[in-house]
Amino acid sequence: MSPRPLTLTAVATALALAGCAADPGSVATERVTPRPRASPPVTSGPVTSGPVTSAPPTSGSVMFGPGSATPTPSRSTVAALDPASIDQRDADAVSTAVLTAMWSVDTTTDHDQRDAALRAAGWLSPEYLAELRDGPQVGTDAAWATWAAHRARTRASLTEGRDTRPPDTATQADRQWQLTVTPIGADGWRGEPLAMTAFVALERPKRSAPWRVTAVTLR
Repeated sequence: MSPRPLTLTAVATALALAGCAADPGSVATERVTPRPRASPPVTSGPVTSGPVTSAPPTSGSVMFGPGSATPTPSRSTVAALDPASIDQRDADAVSTAVLTAMWSVDTTTDHDQRDAALRAAGWLSPEYLAELRDGPQVGTDAAWATWAAHRARTRASLTEGRDTRPPDTATQADRQWQLTVTPIGADGWRGEPLAMTAFVALERPKRSAPWRVTAVTLR
């Protein structure tokens, strides 16, 4: 299998899609590129610990892009979740924990979605964590502004994806999930859910080691 670069995708463009009703022209992107990976596989259904299959994203992928974004200082004050709270040798458990953390946003305390992403730090590879922490600043767009106006928190839900992937190896795995993010305001407001397909790449040095996420791509 020929290697393919998986592009980490965080939120700016996805938030722009969610904010189309408020401002159709506001699209901000930011992109970082982790190590090349082999082409991946997923089956539909609720989140389980069984095998999942996933296909790599193509030109339709939602991505962070460099654009005119500027670097931002490291954020050392974001409290990461305890990685030992899940079975870290289960690729399904690690990938769902990362996506849930990244998309459980609290606009009353988070500066932007990057803060939520950094709460998944314990399950991320050091390289990927550095890219998230020190990469270009995620722009604040109409969707985030709307969420913040309602002091919203987001609720993330996941079901297995429907594409196919190659089998896991001892040191590499790929997962695909259908991700739905629903913003719920402190004032009772409920925003339109944001639906995405999330591709998660995981690696570990040996079979007995915990999985670490090396890339997340949203489409």
